[in-house]
Amino acid sequence: MDTSSISNLSVQNAMRLTIRQSQNELVDAQKEVVTGTHADLGVALGAKTSQSIDLNRDVMRIQSLMDTNSLVSQRLDASQAALEQMSSNASDVMAALVALSGSDDESTLSTAVQSASNALQAFTGLANTSLDGEYLFAGINTDVQPMTDYTASGNPAKAAFDDAFLTRFGFAQDDPAASTITAADMQDFISNTLEPMFTGTDWQTNWSSASDQNMTSRITKSEVVDSSTNTNTDGMRYFALSAVLSVELLGSNISSDVRQVVSNSAINYAGQAISGVDYQRTQLGLSQSRVSKADDTLAEQKNIIETHLSDLEGVDAYEASTRVNNLLAQVEASYTLTSRIQQLSLVNFL
Repeated sequence: MDTSSISNLSVQNAMRLTIRQSQNELVDAQKEVVTGTHADLGVALGAKTSQSIDLNRDVMRIQSLMDTNSLVSQRLDASQAALEQMSSNASDVMAALVALSGSDDESTLSTAVQSASNALQAFTGLANTSLDGEYLFAGINTDVQPMTDYTASGNPAKAAFDDAFLTRFGFAQDDPAASTITAADMQDFISNTLEPMFTGTDWQTNWSSASDQNMTSRITKSEVVDSSTNTNTDGMRYFALSAVLSVELLGSNISSDVRQVVSNSAINYAGQAISGVDYQRTQLGLSQSRVSKADDTLAEQKNIIETHLSDLEGVDAYEASTRVNNLLAQVEASYTLTSRIQQLSLVNFL
């Protein structure tokens, strides 16, 4: 009779293989319990794996758009806040000018000039508002400060105004001879010399470094919106014109009727500034509304795709947990058997 022997070493090796296999299955089962999806999608889904890849890519694309939209919303919110303050400042200038009512009282004139000066400085600061290192009102030139400071030494806009006044009248605006200027001459200077300096190409030479082309942002796969405005818009041009007119001429040595012309013109330009700035606020408001609706649509699309992915990739959590418990029990039993086998020795039976 032939006999075959089985050594305890071979039994130990077999148990080790069983333990290793159980441990690998346990890792996969624990992963499925934690993630709620198959540990190996390729094995579990087979031919449907490509569908899973496509759906996950769609989710990533949608999430990327939603992340971009969050940044766009921040940009629009900051722009709206700055424009709202600009509109308020223009209203303050208009109110100060209306309160002046042709008065030659030095105190009243000083208050009106100071209000215009403060508004101009505030306007410059707001126009140079930046977010995350990008200037909001520079158009596509987001790395360039869009507005120059009129009060800064050597400012080209200030120099251009002084030169224009001197060329037109033959003396500076603070010269006593300014009292000889007539209302008709001043109106002609404002309408035909000064206004074109702000509404024409001189604006971008002396005042603004912004681009006329605004920043745009893609908020859905097929929708693009303007996500900024720029300092070359009519509202900002007329704001600066109204403020400069007030600062430079209201307190100069001009006659009462000429001062009335200056005041009326400044009020008119302030009104156009308010209308222009508010128009930009409306345009950006439309962009904000479109971004909000786009986010709602993207969220719904993402939810639908993720629901389908869950059906495709998901595992039964209860079943996975049960499998984990069974594998843990199996591994523990294997450890116990291996330990007992290792203790087997002929010495114990001699």
